[in-house]
Amino acid sequence: MNQGQPAEGRDDTRRSFFDSGDADGAPAAASMLGVRIGFLVLCALGALLSAELLRLHVRVHTDPNYHSLCAISEAIDCESVAFSSYAVAAGLPIALWGLMGYLFMGGLCIWGIRGFREASVWPFGILFWLSLLASLISVLLFSVSVQLIGSLCIFCMAIYGVNLLLWGVTIVGLIRLKIGPVSALRKEIQQWPGRGIRLMWLVLSLVGVIVILKIAMPQYWHTELTTGPGGVLTGRNAEGAFWIGARKPAIEISEFSDYQCPYCFRGHVRARELVFEHPDRVRLVHLHFPLKQHPHAFQYAKMAYCAGEQGRFWEANDFLFAHGRRSEPVTPQEVSATVGLALVELTACLDREATKEAISKDVALGHSLNVEGTPTFVIDGNMYPGHIPESVLSPLISGGTLSPD
Repeated sequence: MNQGQPAEGRDDTRRSFFDSGDADGAPAAASMLGVRIGFLVLCALGALLSAELLRLHVRVHTDPNYHSLCAISEAIDCESVAFSSYAVAAGLPIALWGLMGYLFMGGLCIWGIRGFREASVWPFGILFWLSLLASLISVLLFSVSVQLIGSLCIFCMAIYGVNLLLWGVTIVGLIRLKIGPVSALRKEIQQWPGRGIRLMWLVLSLVGVIVILKIAMPQYWHTELTTGPGGVLTGRNAEGAFWIGARKPAIEISEFSDYQCPYCFRGHVRARELVFEHPDRVRLVHLHFPLKQHPHAFQYAKMAYCAGEQGRFWEANDFLFAHGRRSEPVTPQEVSATVGLALVELTACLDREATKEAISKDVALGHSLNVEGTPTFVIDGNMYPGHIPESVLSPLISGGTLSPD
């Protein structure tokens, strides 16, 4: 016997899962019905989670009074994740991409359930690679949340789990069918002449939806801060704090804020909107309250103060709110070049003890008022942590005076 040739009928045990042979046929496919239904259920769960995450994303960016139940702490905070730039990819929210992906995979799975008796593999070859891609994206997004954003989203974590389970279900299915993912995909490609037109229409429909959404969907997540005062009066009060708005205000809003705080950015945008809507009635006073858990917040507060010493406080303020939450620190050189400051004067100011004392004075004032977090707004002695309620703002909008909530 030629020792180099395998015996007739002998299996090649060295063949890997990724290139194993064809399925056994319809009986094996029939036993796959439960696996297919399980995959479809997971797709439905993923679609529901994505829809909820998309709703949260919209509310975070459009409703200043919204507070998610999953914003538990700085480490577990769906709002911080949704508010980050990483929540949008290719011009659409990540949650919307996920929703479309689950609907697409679910549609393929339904197609496979309807014809499982005559097609033993379809569409598990495609679904294996799609769910693997989704799982890899989940790992990437998890890393971004941990390393760059510094907060985790409960809904995102649930979606990551769904993606891993979907991939696991496809592995179980292919093992039951006794076929590897490469062979399964190859077999499905070979069968495309019978399915190609329907599959093409399914893909084109998905592409069409994406194009329509990119054209029609408003870019609600783009929150623009003005560059500087924008023609509104500015000045400093008797305590040296910088203000913007009315010379003789009917309502004065004191804002204790931190440039590394995502909530502060949102609250500040709303406060600035009030100033621009009512420049003759409203004055916004900025007070620094850098939190200890934010490593660069005190330095950023000093940068803003020193920019104010050169008459450019609000330009630096806007720049720091826009960039202070990124992973790499904002440098004095960057602020100087962007805002238009004399770098030598800025650097010298940052090193002065008087600058540190000015920031510490704001912090001490906050502590005396029992400020515990940022942002906190103070109006006529009334404190509003997080945001100013609409019930407080409505009298202002109607031309009256602000009243306690």
